[in-house]
Amino acid sequence: MPPKDLFAFNIIGTQKKQERQTMMDEEQDRISNLSDDVLAHILSFLELRDAFKTMILSKRWEKVWTLTHIINLNNKSCVRRFDQRLSLDKEIRRRTTFINFINGVLFGHNMIFPVKAFTLSYYFGYADFIRYRHSPYIIKWVDAVSTNDLEKFDFSISIDCTFPALNMPPTLFQCQNLVTLSLESINRVLIRFDVLETVYLLSLKYLRLVKVRFEEENTLKNLLSGCPVLEELYMEPGDTGFKSIPHFYFISPSLKILKWKREEGFRGYFVVKAPKLEHLHFVEHSMLGFSMSVSPSLVSVVMDIGSSFGHHGHISVEKLFQGISNAQKLEWSTHHTFMAKVEFDNLPEFCNLTHLKIGSCQDLYFVSSIIQHSPHLKHLIFDKDHFISGPMTWMPPVPVPSCLISHLETVEIIAPEGQTSYEIELILYLLHMGKVLKKMVVTPFSCIDLRRKLWESPKASRCKIVFSDFPAGGTSR
Repeated sequence: MPPKDLFAFNIIGTQKKQERQTMMDEEQDRISNLSDDVLAHILSFLELRDAFKTMILSKRWEKVWTLTHIINLNNKSCVRRFDQRLSLDKEIRRRTTFINFINGVLFGHNMIFPVKAFTLSYYFGYADFIRYRHSPYIIKWVDAVSTNDLEKFDFSISIDCTFPALNMPPTLFQCQNLVTLSLESINRVLIRFDVLETVYLLSLKYLRLVKVRFEEENTLKNLLSGCPVLEELYMEPGDTGFKSIPHFYFISPSLKILKWKREEGFRGYFVVKAPKLEHLHFVEHSMLGFSMSVSPSLVSVVMDIGSSFGHHGHISVEKLFQGISNAQKLEWSTHHTFMAKVEFDNLPEFCNLTHLKIGSCQDLYFVSSIIQHSPHLKHLIFDKDHFISGPMTWMPPVPVPSCLISHLETVEIIAPEGQTSYEIELILYLLHMGKVLKKMVVTPFSCIDLRRKLWESPKASRCKIVFSDFPAGGTSR
């Protein structure tokens, strides 16, 4: 090859090599080509202290983390429970470093503004008790981020020593663009609500309150009245702070999902007025009564309730039955509760009910009554320990419920301790009267006498009988 052509060949080869190297460099450093907004969005998925560390990468990165508008903090990873192996001075220094970092983010030269999402999981230790007895810094943090830019607020707190309950600042309840609000005490009641006079949560759709103390009856009512578009409310109250409140009012024109979970302690009456309610999940083993307005859009109801008086009084639920009469699915359990027979006699028609699950129940009369008033029932389940007390004989409803004639297709009996005589009578009745019954599952299948009775019993349909150790499985005939 002539020298001139060789020179040209070398130049072309060098250029291609440089182009390949440039392409490799660009592939290896694609992140540098991203805009600051995209980088900030990526960092928003990290805990804030990890995002903060990226400022050492280059001069450009010094400010990128401050553009996230999302503060996600958890002090549990940088502090430890107090023990004898760790000096108190060292633990105080660690917590002070964490507190100073947050103060710098919210008030100092590293300030993030505006804050759109604030998540804080804080663990109080012995060092906090020594140096910050009343925890004013936490309230200052909440107050600092409580602006109209805030869209999500998630706050959880736990403790291993004595601390007074925290009052959330009024500014938190005036964030007009807030969509999600979650307040949680982990191991004891540490968050308290005084009277809420001014609530403007105009965009709030999801509200979660766990072990939160209300000081008076109107607090919850005022809170909900200031949430005109609220769709989901979850409450799991603590062990104190409710005994002096006679009524709990759930009044909301927009609420679609209501969940309450509490097993003991409350001695009051519940009132629900939510015309758009679709799902109700209520666990309360200690109350006086429950009333609910009719909701045309109601889909599912789970009621696991009990009376404050145990076996010495009764709980009023007649207005509750009226309110849930539109439900398509119902799970019903009662604990240590005596409900007046007259309330069962006055049950409304459950015209939309297709799925019924009965858990703990005081007597068979309720079973007879609700089947009688559910003309379109398709699926019926009796789940463990479903008859606590009451009559020991099955009294068939008169006349025969219409659902047995035209709709009931499956029945499942779940009784870990085996079947008693009145349960067997109930099973045989359903088998004998269920004209369209397709399948019956009985758990457990170890009772030889029950198997013989079911196989020999006259059947109104060609029903498949399944004996199982577990639901939805086993041997059949």
